[in-house]
Amino acid sequence: MIKAVIDLGTNSIKCIIAEIDNNSIRILKQVTFITKLGRKLQKNDELGLEVQEDAIEALKSIQQLCNTLKVEQVVCAGTEALRRAQDSASFLKKIKQQFGWQVYVLSPEMEAKLIFLASSNIIPAGQKAMLVESGGGSTEFIFGYREKFLSYNYFSFGALTLTNKFIHNDPISPEEFNALKDFLKQKLEQTFPEPKNLFSVASGGGATTLASVSLQLAHFEDEAIHNYFLTSEEIKRQVKLYKTLNSEQRRKIKGMQPGREDIILASAVIYQQIATHFNLPGFIISSRGIRYALLQYELKSLN
Repeated sequence: MIKAVIDLGTNSIKCIIAEIDNNSIRILKQVTFITKLGRKLQKNDELGLEVQEDAIEALKSIQQLCNTLKVEQVVCAGTEALRRAQDSASFLKKIKQQFGWQVYVLSPEMEAKLIFLASSNIIPAGQKAMLVESGGGSTEFIFGYREKFLSYNYFSFGALTLTNKFIHNDPISPEEFNALKDFLKQKLEQTFPEPKNLFSVASGGGATTLASVSLQLAHFEDEAIHNYFLTSEEIKRQVKLYKTLNSEQRRKIKGMQPGREDIILASAVIYQQIATHFNLPGFIISSRGIRYALLQYELKSLN
């Protein structure tokens, strides 16, 4: 069977298409569209018509790709932007009418379980770990062993929403940077008053972009990024660099994933503050998002 999984995230819409045969999965195509679905949420908790139209155009391209590759099953999942937006129901209705696709809006708990399923095989046997995925609109902390999901914590903000909330100058002003850093520091101290240094995995577009820049990749290379150890010192170096540059200058950095140059500073600061709070030497990077888990599992089996 050829299956497509579409992830409607707050910053990007991603699609993975694979041929599934028994327990074998062969990836045929992966595409990402930076639509910034949640870019107007800060103002009135709505997506807005313009944002919806941008997303529909991206979904049209994905539909054409699905037709070309003769996709037999399409699974669509949405995360924080669709959880928060007051007009998400009408948007999902449009998608159903135009494409025939049902979009499942994941709860924070379901999103955490899928993140864990996608990346838990990185965890060494018998070792407790923390998986962190900071996307455009939310940040998840998942705790568990390789074979066992234990618990999760959830922040209802990510790189896009924090950029919109704190960063109004390009490059960022010292006052804005300090406000962003202090906000994250306080939130981490409140949520994790007794932090423990655990084996840590980071996933999501922000984490993979930081790894791509560290590796100075000319093009995104999934296998080069997956399992890469991104040191806390390297994250600190990138934060220092991004503070001094505007978005156009960041866009030209080797390894920068197109469309992420405007929110990469917030991503880097999120991971820097997490590393500092938990006293981590760095993160193992996973390029496996919830799309990978949904290739293997049906949503109904995870409830």
